Amino acid sequence: MTANSTPDAGLLAISARYTAGRRRMLALLSEQESAGAFTRTFYMTPDSQRDGKPLPDLGAPAGHNARSVRADITAMVRQAPESGTGIVLFLGESAAMAVAPPFPVDEDAVAEGFDTAPLVDLLTEDQTVGVVLLRLGRYAVGVVRGEKLVASKSGSRYVKNRHRKGGSSQHRFERSRERLVRELFDKTCQTARDVFEPREGRLDYLLLGGERHTLADFEKRCGYIRRCGVEVLRRRLEVDRPGKVALEKIHREVWKSRVYEFRRGVAE
Repeated sequence: MTANSTPDAGLLAISARYTAGRRRMLALLSEQESAGAFTRTFYMTPDSQRDGKPLPDLGAPAGHNARSVRADITAMVRQAPESGTGIVLFLGESAAMAVAPPFPVDEDAVAEGFDTAPLVDLLTEDQTVGVVLLRLGRYAVGVVRGEKLVASKSGSRYVKNRHRKGGSSQHRFERSRERLVRELFDKTCQTARDVFEPREGRLDYLLLGGERHTLADFEKRCGYIRRCGVEVLRRRLEVDRPGKVALEKIHREVWKSRVYEFRRGVAE
């Protein structure tokens, strides 16, 4: 649905979107449970969300038929961006809510009522997460246990800004710049190995933060990240300046959920 299109009066459309930290998300779930507006719950794994597959055996809650429930789920999944961690859908008569949690939903499930138990378990278990923050010129590597930073190391390495003059000098400049980028990636990769390797058996996930294209190139370059046996989540952490200060606050990003509120026929 485009920003200028008029939503069908019977279809769910996003009315609000925001992020919520660990404590705020738990409080929001408690508030919604008290409100009692949602009558059906759907858990979708990352694969199910990505493939857009309807959940089997939907049945029909009071006031809904199976076809309308499928239409609602399809509309919600289509409008909520793919999270890399799956999605939890809470459906009511005139409103709905979708939550993309910080860590993956591990099983598709359908439940009557407002069933938050699996999501609350996910939000309250103290996961141990390896974090690599990287932007050209700076890197930071840490381990977050729950909301506590238990290991960290950061540094910088000079990378030239892009050259725009053209000619043979530009080719020399670009070769030099590519070498500096490789050196940055290799240093970051070695730092990740130094920090993560002693804890590999205790790491639940790895999360990367920074500019997406830079991170994609880094993953291709860093063999350790590909072979360490710890799942690298597809979601990316937001960070402006990798370093010790960023690592000390990164637990807020690590535990961030994305929330989408829906209303029938209401556009943002």
